[in-house]
Amino acid sequence: MDGHQVSKQDQAQQFAQALMLEQTRFIKKQLLVEQHNPYIEKFVHHIYISSDQIALKQIIQLESLQEVVQKYAFELNLGAEILEFIGVVSQRIHQLAMNSQTQINALLSDETFELWMYKILELDQLRHYIHDNLQHNQQVEHVSLQLANQILESNTPWLDHLRKLNTHQQGLGSKILSFIQDQQQTIELKLEQQLAHALVKQLANLFLLPNEELADISLHLWEDIKQRTLRETFSQFQPIDFEEFFILVYETWRQLRQTEYLQQVVLDVVAGFYDYFANYSLQELLQSVGLDEEDLHQEAHRFMPYSLQALEQQGLLDGIIQALISPFYASETTHQFIEQYLQEKF
Repeated sequence: MDGHQVSKQDQAQQFAQALMLEQTRFIKKQLLVEQHNPYIEKFVHHIYISSDQIALKQIIQLESLQEVVQKYAFELNLGAEILEFIGVVSQRIHQLAMNSQTQINALLSDETFELWMYKILELDQLRHYIHDNLQHNQQVEHVSLQLANQILESNTPWLDHLRKLNTHQQGLGSKILSFIQDQQQTIELKLEQQLAHALVKQLANLFLLPNEELADISLHLWEDIKQRTLRETFSQFQPIDFEEFFILVYETWRQLRQTEYLQQVVLDVVAGFYDYFANYSLQELLQSVGLDEEDLHQEAHRFMPYSLQALEQQGLLDGIIQALISPFYASETTHQFIEQYLQEKF
């Protein structure tokens, strides 16, 4: 009886193994159809149709979504290979630009530039804020005094000449000159203060020019800039400068993402996204970003056949399929079901 029982168990296990191998062969055959693969098309179709019946909140919790963002936005660090790749790519971009005669106007049209320009000109409150800060900011005052000092030194050599004149001779002229030299520091300080005040005032007033004048100035500058080529622009930088720029952006982001404020902003945006789209179906979410069923079919046919063929050539496809279905066929419950079925039928 025991031998008979063991035999039935062996038969059940062998039958399960045979079924698994046959299902593996069948699935692989379906997947490897290269042209108009019906297996993939049906899979994509059913996924898309079913997505209309499932709301975002039914399959994703806000906490899970925020944990994903927490992981990939705040904690993930690029490896050395990716950073090296960024360096290589940035230098290639620089090289491509250096060999290009493309004009800036081909990348940024007149219409787009004007849209940005007029939008910036609408920010009256910001312009008044900058104007007021320029006139009442101690740091700006300090910088303007330094600039005024440099302007005076480079454009008024007569002051330096006056400082070096010999006043040892007697006479009214020498006494007047000596008096002027004694007052020279005060004179220079007054000149610097007046020049610094004029510089800041003119700069501040620039922000309060009428929109028509600012637009005219901006368009005049744009007429010159837009005709410049990428080659001319990028020739002002070395390849290493471009590479270091990308690295600096990444390192700056790494620091910013650790600040409590930025993390709160990002997580709040995620929460806002979830609140807004929680009741949307997955199909509506796809449509909201401009994707429909045809797009899914195109992307599936674009990548899956090549990827599946590569897995097959490397002898990996069978193992992947079996890893997905083998737990069922290796289950003791499945073996008992098959054994019972065989006993009842045979």
